[in-house]
Amino acid sequence: MKVFAKYIKLSPVAKVVIFAFLTFYSILTLFPLIWLVYNSVKTNNDFLANPFGLPQLSKLQLKNYYDAWVTMGIQRFTINSLIISSVSVIFSLIISSMAAYAIERMIWRSSQKVLNYFLSGIMVPIQIILIPLFINFKKLNLLDSRIGLLIPTVAFALPTSIFILTGFYKTIPRELEEAALLDGCSVYKIFYKIILPLTMPAFVTIAVFNFLGAWNDLLIPLVLIQTPEKMTLPVGLLNFRGMYGAELTKMFAAVVISAIPSIIIYFVLQDKLLKGMIAGAVKG
Repeated sequence: MKVFAKYIKLSPVAKVVIFAFLTFYSILTLFPLIWLVYNSVKTNNDFLANPFGLPQLSKLQLKNYYDAWVTMGIQRFTINSLIISSVSVIFSLIISSMAAYAIERMIWRSSQKVLNYFLSGIMVPIQIILIPLFINFKKLNLLDSRIGLLIPTVAFALPTSIFILTGFYKTIPRELEEAALLDGCSVYKIFYKIILPLTMPAFVTIAVFNFLGAWNDLLIPLVLIQTPEKMTLPVGLLNFRGMYGAELTKMFAAVVISAIPSIIIYFVLQDKLLKGMIAGAVKG
């Protein structure tokens, strides 16, 4: 980046314009989240009287968060979403890493056809598969079950994951594998002890994207899950429209709670996420 910055010389006026634009854009982007947070600690009447006004410190309604967590049952939906998102990330990483390694690093006749088959999944919209998915899962007795929800969640994560990983595997020198083979390593040892550690930046990028995709997914859980005890956060929040539609500030508190894990994951892993994306872009 320093080398790149050396060739870009901006005048002081241009720097001020760019800084002002970025500041305005940041405020514009963050304002909906800030608005949501400070309205979540208002009373319902205060919000209806002045939706854009700041809350009064003497009237802060932290109880909204307690009601959202306990009374509205957000904790149950949060646990369901955590289970589905975490397990789907683990399975998508395992399957995609092994599939991408076999496709990219092993020599066999149909490897390119298999890669094209996986990549074709990127072009399939979720809406198209919902009806056949529902019919087939009903026949297989997989409706309204966590396993039935995990299968399509993992399947939709695979094409992009395999696409990213095959790009990374291409950049690894084959001499490393040849040296390991001469030292007596099997294919499995090469994969786990040499290839996987080298692709950790890609793993972090894939894990973050797949987790956020599963965490925010509404369509698949809405179609496949019917029991309230098994609903994920987006479906649970959608159901609150009828039950708690009049208690807007409690709904805001529930939405803030649902956004917290995504924000934490982004801030904790943002450095590794950016490194993985930059490494992939440079190597690709």
